[in-house]
Amino acid sequence: MRSTRLLALLALALAPISARGQDTSSLRDTLAYTTTIVTVRAKPFADAQSLGRVDAAVPVRLYSCSAGWCSIARGQLAGYVLQEYLGAQAAPVVQRAGPGYRNSRGEWVPSPTRTQNDSPPRGASAQCRDGTYSFSRSRSGTCSHHGGVARWLH
Repeated sequence: MRSTRLLALLALALAPISARGQDTSSLRDTLAYTTTIVTVRAKPFADAQSLGRVDAAVPVRLYSCSAGWCSIARGQLAGYVLQEYLGAQAAPVVQRAGPGYRNSRGEWVPSPTRTQNDSPPRGASAQCRDGTYSFSRSRSGTCSHHGGVARWLH
């Protein structure tokens, strides 16, 4: 019964504000999981001071949500994260084959690569100045260790 009530409270907290027509200021101490790497902010604003980051699929204490931001705590780290990056269940972190990295959004991205015939591999977003192809999902930092971007592919 208690776990059913907690899941119902979490579902209410994570439902879009517009669908509820109210905030969740009465919600207290519920467990939620990050759906990606999240930046914890000092205030509920995108440009507020960053206090730290929490990895994807990590449990956090959810205290209240309002206007798309939730008050959370993880260990000594407490602040605000975007509501859209929290879920009721831990999503498995998918490990991919081959070299790659997790970007700032928590997505796995293949490392830049070369091709034998110098044609862009499927999914590449840019060609770097050193001839490698990047699979970056954002323009910021693309090809930063490969001489910068020579050309964007899309």
